[in-house]
Amino acid sequence: MFQRPLYWWIGGGILAVLVTSLGIGTTWSYLKTAWWGVGETIRDATPIAFDLQRLNVAIKDLEPEIRQNQKVVAQLEVEIEYQEKQVAALKAEQEKALAEMRKLRQALDDKGKSDFQFAGRTFSRPEVEQDLRRRMDVYEEKESQLKAQEQLLANRRQTLEAARKTLSEYRRQYDQLVAQAEKLQAELKLLEAAQATGSISVDGSKLASAKALAQEIEKRIRVGQRMLDAERTQQETAIPVETDDRPVTERFDERFGKEPKKDAPGSKKQT
Repeated sequence: MFQRPLYWWIGGGILAVLVTSLGIGTTWSYLKTAWWGVGETIRDATPIAFDLQRLNVAIKDLEPEIRQNQKVVAQLEVEIEYQEKQVAALKAEQEKALAEMRKLRQALDDKGKSDFQFAGRTFSRPEVEQDLRRRMDVYEEKESQLKAQEQLLANRRQTLEAARKTLSEYRRQYDQLVAQAEKLQAELKLLEAAQATGSISVDGSKLASAKALAQEIEKRIRVGQRMLDAERTQQETAIPVETDDRPVTERFDERFGKEPKKDAPGSKKQT
């Protein structure tokens, strides 16, 4: 009999206990959070240079798709050019056919004639009428073809315009990614150069503890600042009960006394 590994049974038992005690929804939330935490730990442990290489590979993978879309746009452009020529040629044929039918129709206006001369040859009235009927049938058939070709041409033009816009936006985002990757590469080189200067060796755990302590201190300072701001706001919004609305000159004279007026220079005292 097939024997499952022991750790399968252990894992299944733990999962059963969690589902029984916490429920399916809560258990799934725990498992998803744990998996996310493992993934984040792996990402944090991955060197930045390696992630930059991954980014460059991902950008390279976009290039074949851009070329393929460019090929599709080019094919649409060529097809539209050829179809435009076909439509133009068909229109010219229809214009020529209509001009020839008008000549036959004008000739038939002469009710007294039974024979007609065309290109040095003589044709009876029934022959001319039969030829005009045949030409009209051909003209109407080609007219339907022309309308279908024009509609197809309009649809292809719309498709080409949409493809151009999509490709342009895709290319713009691709160029942004290339520029961003180059910028990150340059920043990484500056970081590596700065780290290499002095060959400094630090304890990562101590640095993390110091950062956590600094963050905690910063939080406490922010709390104190907000409490102080709240007190100031409360004081500033307090309604003044007693105010002195007197003119400033009156307040000054009351506080410091009023200085006697001096006689203006050149004035005489009255006796």
